Amino acid sequence: MRKRIPAMTKVVLSLSMQVLALLLIASITDPVHGQAGSDDNAVTDEFATSIQIGGRYVDGTGIELRYFPQKHVVLNTGFREGFVIERAVGESDEFTEIARLLPFTEAQWDAIMDQAEGESLDLLDLARGYLDIAKTEKGGTFNFETGIQDMRSQRADEDFEHAVFMLTAAREAAVAEALALSFMDSDVTPGESYTYRVMTVADPPVYNLVPAPFSITAEADDTAYENEVFFYEGDTWINFFWVEDERLSLYTVERRDPGSDEFRLITSAPQLQLRGAGFDAFEHGSYRDEDLENYQVYTYRFYGQNLFGERILFAEVEAMPRDRTPPEPPRVVTLEHHKPREVLLEWEMNDPPAADLMGFVVARSHEVEGEYRIIHPELLPETARSLIDTTFVEGRPNYYVIQAVDTAFNVSSSLPVAVTLIDTIPPAKPVFLSGEVDSSGVVTLVVEKNEEPDLMGYRLFRSNDPDHEFSVIFEGFVDDDSLRHEIPVAFNDTITLNSLTPEVYYKVQALDFNFNQSGFSDVMPIVRPDTIPPITPVFKRVVTGPDAVELEFAPSGSRDVALQTLYRKTSMTDPWLVRDTLSVGQSAFTDTLVTQGSMYYYSLRAVDFSGNWSDYAHPVSARPYDSGVRPPVDNLQATLDEEDGMIRLTWDYQLDGDNVFFVIYRRDDHGHFIQHRRTSEHHFEEPYREEGHTAHESEDSRQTGYGVKAFTTDGGQSRLSEARVMQQ
Repeated sequence: MRKRIPAMTKVVLSLSMQVLALLLIASITDPVHGQAGSDDNAVTDEFATSIQIGGRYVDGTGIELRYFPQKHVVLNTGFREGFVIERAVGESDEFTEIARLLPFTEAQWDAIMDQAEGESLDLLDLARGYLDIAKTEKGGTFNFETGIQDMRSQRADEDFEHAVFMLTAAREAAVAEALALSFMDSDVTPGESYTYRVMTVADPPVYNLVPAPFSITAEADDTAYENEVFFYEGDTWINFFWVEDERLSLYTVERRDPGSDEFRLITSAPQLQLRGAGFDAFEHGSYRDEDLENYQVYTYRFYGQNLFGERILFAEVEAMPRDRTPPEPPRVVTLEHHKPREVLLEWEMNDPPAADLMGFVVARSHEVEGEYRIIHPELLPETARSLIDTTFVEGRPNYYVIQAVDTAFNVSSSLPVAVTLIDTIPPAKPVFLSGEVDSSGVVTLVVEKNEEPDLMGYRLFRSNDPDHEFSVIFEGFVDDDSLRHEIPVAFNDTITLNSLTPEVYYKVQALDFNFNQSGFSDVMPIVRPDTIPPITPVFKRVVTGPDAVELEFAPSGSRDVALQTLYRKTSMTDPWLVRDTLSVGQSAFTDTLVTQGSMYYYSLRAVDFSGNWSDYAHPVSARPYDSGVRPPVDNLQATLDEEDGMIRLTWDYQLDGDNVFFVIYRRDDHGHFIQHRRTSEHHFEEPYREEGHTAHESEDSRQTGYGVKAFTTDGGQSRLSEARVMQQ
């Protein structure tokens, strides 16, 4: 379980302790409250260095700063001459000095160390000693023979001292205060932004000290340090892993043992992960606790040190080591097919076996690296040393593994072992997929491959009569230990075409590697090729109409005709095109896909079952003619509009185009329809005229009637439409 720790205050800039240890101090930017940068006048050369700053806002107190020189020369200069702290407010770039700090005097050191105790006192003592060394002038005579080595040794000593100091100052707030490396700016307004920079009072030797401004907003933040710790429970040990929080370092771990109420520190020293420059993978911390008791629950607390010397609890977890050691693997001593439906397995273990051995599992697969399935319903007891398998699959490989299982469900497995089965089962009866012969007498036969995994091959038999004895004409086998695994399933044979027997017959038989023979396949008859074409069909009569051509013909008289094909073309110089396929006995055909005025030529051919084609029939010709009759007008409607006194006619017509027009017929006084008007539209209108009538006129003659007839410009016309009559 993780325990949530309330946030102390916002750490705006965090300096990774491992980076400090490598003297690669880097500032981390907070996107809201803090940002470290560089001055516009920074000199980018190999002698440029800076003092990096970190800070946080403490509600009700002010902005607390920590700063760390990158070079020990700069640090020593600050110790001797003092540090200057400057500040700019808001967006302003004008910095004002707000403090000058020097390390504690001897009296101040004595006072603070009198009040300190435990680890804090040790760290203060270490820092005081470092300060004394830093203030001590170094130098003397120089020997050219050993001077370079002495300089390198001095540089290494100074780098180590600097690294120790950095870790000490960051770990204990009192150390940072005593060494003048911390400052609390109490003169701040909540919500206001501030930018700080730290320099030494005097310029350091050798290096060019470049300001490194740091910006922060005086705002409290409730971000917690909570972080998830992952773990793996091993055998008497537990491995812990966590993604490091960039605000923390110098990790320590505490443990509470089962039955205890107290946590005790189990890390002999803070955990520090060192990484070289340029390391860009995610950073993680880890810890391994060993010599534990399995199946006992231990509680752990994980702490990290922040930039301001505070020890932060970021996670609390419970974990339990457990048995991860599997028992010894079983050793197979017997595996044989000793009865028709039984495979005997026997194995052995050390004497005595592991104390926590719980039982055995036997599994089987058809492939050595395939999926193994357990072949018994329950776990075999720990005393079992044999098993009889009655569920093995005949005709396929059978591989076995025996697994030992302990009380913690750790599993060990024997090596896979295959059993050799006594095979007495023949392959299934083969099935022909196809059989054909070409015009030269070459027969091609294809068999569906049997599914038996121990199939060795096939024997092919032939006879001229299905009731006679068949003779072997081909054997196609593969060797059990051969690299050739392609069993032939296609067979070729050559037969004579000049024979009194029209057919030849084949059978096939399958064999496995134990020479078990299958039953014979069904007989495959092959008809010898027919090379004589059928009789050519003959046309008897051609009847030409306006919309169709009727053909009558005598079909081919050959008995083996399979079908007839009708051909058509529009020019004798053009190739024949298939018009339709006709049945064997069909003797007439009506061609309705014709155009009036076009000439058509027709011919016929017959084909037999062997693919022999007859000659083309003597061609006949026909030209469909135009009768001049056009379709009548449909849906004629006549209406009288009472408001404007107009008679309106509408109709539909199936033909369209510029060559179509219509004539309106109107009934006269004698009841006859006479031509009245002409139009190319599908409608017509005219004013309604009420005329006088005589007393002797019939009732029909007093009615106004209309009819419409369609015409085409090539002389065609329809009959008069059905009349539409309006009573006057």
